[in-house]
Amino acid sequence: MLASVLSATLHGLDGRVVRVEVDVAPGLPGFSIVGLADTALQEARERVRGAIRNSGFAYPPRRITVNLAPADVRKGGASLDLGIATAILLGSEQVRASGRWALVGELSLGGEVRAVPGLLPMVAALARRGVRRVVVPEDALVEARLVADLEVVGAATLGDALVHIRSPRSSRRLPTIAARVELAADDQVAKAPAGAASADAGPPVPVAPDLSDVRGQHEARRALEIALAGGHGVLFIGPPGAGKTLLARTIPGLLPPLGDAEALATTVVHSVAGVRPIEGLVRRPPYRAPHHTISYAGMVGGGPRLTPGEVSLADHGVLFLDELPEFGRDVLEALRQPMEDGIVTIVRAGRAETFPARFQLVAAMNPCPCGQAGVEGGACRCPAGVAARYADRVSGPLRDRIDLWVSMPQVAPAAVVTGDAPEGSEVVAVRIAAARALQLARSQTLNGRLTGRALRAACRLSRGAATRAVELAELEGLSARGTERLLRVARTIADLGGQAVVGGDALEEAARFRSPASALDRRIAV
Repeated sequence: MLASVLSATLHGLDGRVVRVEVDVAPGLPGFSIVGLADTALQEARERVRGAIRNSGFAYPPRRITVNLAPADVRKGGASLDLGIATAILLGSEQVRASGRWALVGELSLGGEVRAVPGLLPMVAALARRGVRRVVVPEDALVEARLVADLEVVGAATLGDALVHIRSPRSSRRLPTIAARVELAADDQVAKAPAGAASADAGPPVPVAPDLSDVRGQHEARRALEIALAGGHGVLFIGPPGAGKTLLARTIPGLLPPLGDAEALATTVVHSVAGVRPIEGLVRRPPYRAPHHTISYAGMVGGGPRLTPGEVSLADHGVLFLDELPEFGRDVLEALRQPMEDGIVTIVRAGRAETFPARFQLVAAMNPCPCGQAGVEGGACRCPAGVAARYADRVSGPLRDRIDLWVSMPQVAPAAVVTGDAPEGSEVVAVRIAAARALQLARSQTLNGRLTGRALRAACRLSRGAATRAVELAELEGLSARGTERLLRVARTIADLGGQAVVGGDALEEAARFRSPASALDRRIAV
């Protein structure tokens, strides 16, 4: 007998609806899957066979052929397991169903339904196809219900899924679960008490330090406020212990929550990447801080299934790169195009995927390998020329894409022990949120994304301010891109000050942070 159900797989960040057709026919027992299935899908034969038997059903000793339509599109992952098993039971007439259902989920050998990465875009694709009822893993029920106008039910086991879809006129009772021996507890299957955190929820989000903990770095604190208010890239240069990393770790407590559209886009990326169980829209802007040993594919995305990398996981948030020159040259150069376009395109043989990458770059570095170049009262132990070569690991084109360059000196012990406490995160976060709201109301985007005519219209430079902007750009030897970035930073400074037009003071302050060559030269001078 022929049976068919709807399911879905993942293609990049989008779900793709798949029609699972199963033919249970007389003949020599066999199980074949056609329709360009990858290795994980081919292995579904063993998972489905074990799940059916260990759920108390009879595995039909017949010729079983599974067709995954459309047949000319490659499919991967384990999200079709539940649909395949259900279609086999329907085709062997062990279960009768009614209505139009879709089923998404991975099966264990014991028949438990497990969550799969990318459930949110898959359920959204089914909704666009006109499906109104979907069975999903019980552990991912909250994630699936983020899709509106859809009846979503959860199933912990294969038997639970069949209870939802079976015809109300069916008089056949579902079989009891076969006996089993459980010596290894599965935290994903065991039910946690109500209100308790799930065992697979991932590590808790660390509490961000308060900005008042950063002492004696007034210029760096100001630069970070400007950068976060306008979405600008910023680089902190200073010796070890100056507070570069501590300052960057205060960022999560300074950013305002994401809007609805940004939160949905961020949630989809996190769902596909499987970072942690989705318990609602991700409202907190992402803050990613990968180690400097990260690979090219880990940074921009890739791998066998073309999964998103760190630049996409930081979409609508911040990507912090500590010890910037220690990252691989190819990894750093790969950031150039996403920083400009806000997307990254990964091309492999016969396949290409485009992922969002609207991240804000925040980086930190020492002035030299020993960290003491240019430090007052310190002596650099690096051989001649090493400090300059260390700084040159950050290429010119990448430097040109960083808006603010900040030199951080060592902090005097008196400032740490007896100094007055500076402003805390709560106060600064209010100013950042107000400046961002002003930019979104004026240009529908942050200043860090403005270009060309939109940038000039937002700045509203007077003739005197325009002349001064040209003088500052020529003095610093800025490229055309660098000149635009000078104007963007000045526009953000004016927004923080509540000024409708960009004046000379804002341009002067922006130029102080827009000097990569001089900032490095001051640090590596010995």
